[in-house]
Amino acid sequence: MISLESPIWKELSSAGNDADRLLRDLIESRGELREAIGILAEDLSHQLTYYSATAYVLPHLAALCPSLSKRDKVYLIAQMGAAIAAEAVEPLEPDTEAYREFHEGLAGLRREVMPLLTDPEVHTQLRGEGELGTMFSLGALAVVGDRKHAYDLWYLSGSTWEEGPAACECGWDDETISFTEPPKFLKPAQVGQWDGQSLENEAVWLHGLLSLLDDEMIAPVIPLVYGFGVCPKCGRREPYWAWMDRFVEDC
Repeated sequence: MISLESPIWKELSSAGNDADRLLRDLIESRGELREAIGILAEDLSHQLTYYSATAYVLPHLAALCPSLSKRDKVYLIAQMGAAIAAEAVEPLEPDTEAYREFHEGLAGLRREVMPLLTDPEVHTQLRGEGELGTMFSLGALAVVGDRKHAYDLWYLSGSTWEEGPAACECGWDDETISFTEPPKFLKPAQVGQWDGQSLENEAVWLHGLLSLLDDEMIAPVIPLVYGFGVCPKCGRREPYWAWMDRFVEDC
């Protein structure tokens, strides 16, 4: 963990280029906790962009987390998830200080998040809280699961998870595949029932958690995005994630 007194902070970027000041406000309890978390998270995730300050902030958040209540831990992960997921679009180079800081912080947050995911008390608290439960689920995916999948699901929030893009290697593409009335060439995955404890299968626990929290926006989409598509032009079969990533990369 790099001290806030280090000159490196002057070289790091965030939306407002003041992540160090916002982080200091948070860890020194200046102002209301959740407001401070929200302001810092927005500074690090504006427009789903990855900012270099994120890697250096994460170890500090991991150190702060054990002192927070369960509710505040949930709020922190819900708010910070997008900033963490954005690293998947611009992966850090291994053997760099930024890479080490990012993964040190991620490991610390993972230790805090995994018990929350399987805690019936947390499930009860979040049920019916709407957006907070949804954002916590995506934030937990960014911390515990595949960050690129988390990023892609945030990307799909632009269409409120009602449609998504796709592109095949043959040149076929479609910017607005319906998830509410999916075409026949989109084949949903068979997602099993979650036992509330196992985190081995990402699609199962994510779908199970969202369903448990009464989410009606993303839960119905999970079988589709974790499923496959058969290109209507060339017949090639690929995971939907591959279709989406290809379309976004070509834009």
